[in-house]
Amino acid sequence: MMKILGGASIGALAIAIATPAAAQDAASTSASAQRPRQQGGVKTIVVTAQKRTEDLQDVPISVTAIGEEELTQLNIDTFEDYLDQLPNVTAGGTGPGQNTIYIRGLASTTPNLTTAGVAGLAPNVAFYLDEQPLAQPGRNLDVYAADMQRIEVLSGPQGTLFGASSQAGVVRLITNKPDLTRFDAGFDSSVSFT
Repeated sequence: MMKILGGASIGALAIAIATPAAAQDAASTSASAQRPRQQGGVKTIVVTAQKRTEDLQDVPISVTAIGEEELTQLNIDTFEDYLDQLPNVTAGGTGPGQNTIYIRGLASTTPNLTTAGVAGLAPNVAFYLDEQPLAQPGRNLDVYAADMQRIEVLSGPQGTLFGASSQAGVVRLITNKPDLTRFDAGFDSSVSFT
């Protein structure tokens, strides 16, 4: 009988000691819930790298994104301008419209591919304008970066979402979507000398 009473008294003592600690945890939780959250300086970047809208920090793949504000601040207009701002992304070629995009030093490997009468190397970096692939054998179109919402670079193999020609990665140019509820007009000009 003494063993049962001793065990019961130890259990009661443990519950009595733990009760104030549980009350303190509940009080601190309710105080933190009532306190307003402070807005941090980190801006949320939304990407569609996995064919759905997600926060850049929640995407489990290597993504580099340049948003609309940064594109405007950096005065990015041409293919070379935005490639200069992307880490691990370069391009080489023989002239306009003949560039090969390299991500992490990887580019074309399959020689003598002919598509629509054009012969060249099959690209290993996919190039998209919104959802339309633009990569051609031996060349990539030089897209003028006007009305861009963001530019995304997905490093590494992306074949499950973007198919062929994405073994080294994907460069995606995302344009601003039309807003049918309002009217907006603007004018922009630039001058360059070579």
